[in-house]
Amino acid sequence: MRELEKIHGMNFDEFEEQLLKSREPNERSVDTYFRWADLVHAYRGYVEGGELHCVVEEETEASLDEISALTPKRLELLCALSDSKSESINDLARKVHRNVKNVYNDLQILKKLGLVNLVKKRDRKVVPEAIAEEITFVI
Repeated sequence: MRELEKIHGMNFDEFEEQLLKSREPNERSVDTYFRWADLVHAYRGYVEGGELHCVVEEETEASLDEISALTPKRLELLCALSDSKSESINDLARKVHRNVKNVYNDLQILKKLGLVNLVKKRDRKVVPEAIAEEITFVI
């Protein structure tokens, strides 16, 4: 949302008002509006209810090194994270029947690839969260 505000030099409400005032909005502005609206509504839902529900499709090109970093064990971690919430790295390691240290190392690599977040909680636990619900590879 901040990126869109920076690009357009205004907040969502101002953008919406400007779009509604234009007689013939261009397709790009309309697409931007719907993308921005999805983000705003998801954020407002998060603030009100504590859950963030937003679908954003992105296409990115990955290098051969990045793709080769997605080993079967790391892909298994991504699947486990998207299937059910883990309370900690230890919890995730238990779910996938793997050593905690190896799971932690794999999560660090997945974090560098931009596929997971590691959120520190007040009780000093680190909770792994999948950033993407679905990943499609096109070759």
